[in-house]
Amino acid sequence: MYSSTKLVACALIVAQLVGSIQCGYYDNTDKWVLSDKTKAFPENAVLGGYDSYGYENFVGRVVYSSSVLPARVRAETGYATYNTESVGNQSTSYELLVSNETVSYDWVRSFDGFLERNAVSVGTSATNERVYVCRGRTDGGIFIGTLYLAQRACFIRYENLPMRQLSKYEVLVRKHTPLTWAPFEAQIN
Repeated sequence: MYSSTKLVACALIVAQLVGSIQCGYYDNTDKWVLSDKTKAFPENAVLGGYDSYGYENFVGRVVYSSSVLPARVRAETGYATYNTESVGNQSTSYELLVSNETVSYDWVRSFDGFLERNAVSVGTSATNERVYVCRGRTDGGIFIGTLYLAQRACFIRYENLPMRQLSKYEVLVRKHTPLTWAPFEAQIN
């Protein structure tokens, strides 16, 4: 009827299809706002650094192939740049990370792929590995990059600058601040 090799091959094909469907999912722990250059820039967008020209770069994320990757968003031009471990690109459609009354963000020094507590993940790579937001000082600025824990490095490529692979970098982490408690006073007249 069916040989064991055909059954194994069929099982592998099904596993690959399921894997490709599951890859590239978003992490919805944090608040991300869909944006582009036609929309008003949110006041509570999270600052990530600045580029070689002195422009501020805000934390964003983009979909590339079957990955969700961190992006550098320049408010003045309305576009985002991002990179994988091998290529850099830009996009005009992106999501911006925003803070609120109970969640703020901080940069923590890290190295060699260490997973910091409350690190901000933007989603997953094509291999279903979680992708985190990192930044590093290079090429006359502080640039947001892509942290792959398995590769133990922060990858940064900005426009026409060469790819940088940093083993010492900063990781974006979330800080929860509880709202102040206000007692409810019932007044009965």
